[in-house]
Amino acid sequence: MEPDPYADFHSAETGEPFRDCISCGLDLDHDPDLSYLVAKSYRRGECIFEYAICDDCRSNMAQEFSSESRQALSRFFQEQVNLRDRSILLAIGDDPALWIDKCASCETSRNQLESYSLGGVLLGRNMIYDPYPLCLCGKCEEKIQELLSQKTRGIWDDFVDTHFDGPPADVEDLPVRGRPIPF
Repeated sequence: MEPDPYADFHSAETGEPFRDCISCGLDLDHDPDLSYLVAKSYRRGECIFEYAICDDCRSNMAQEFSSESRQALSRFFQEQVNLRDRSILLAIGDDPALWIDKCASCETSRNQLESYSLGGVLLGRNMIYDPYPLCLCGKCEEKIQELLSQKTRGIWDDFVDTHFDGPPADVEDLPVRGRPIPF
């Protein structure tokens, strides 16, 4: 049996694809036309934070972010991530490993990183490419956190506090209050 190319986007807890939206509880298999984001954060090779969120809930949360944060995030990805070079990966094939083998911003190899996060958008059980999937190292995540307004940080902190029992493991080692970036 061939290894699952999407295994990096399965739950570290169960080893299976995510089944429910963390926010509304929607069964992610219910609608094959529903896209959803999987986000996972790692510290020293251990997954310390993970979730899947449907596109509707993700969009609703993003609308709550301040306009300055939305603009800053967009500017970061336009200026710090070589989106054109990432698009070229589409010609190589649809193996997500090529997209997440290094930080999308600083291009440090993932196997050299102490902390990083992965983000991928799926439609049913299929990956949607460009600009996702992506990997961001802890240092680049810190840069992104610094761009976020207090309002946006508060919304993100509320999301994390609502959906997770206490802080993730090793929270003191993660950037800005131990919160992974909102993909």
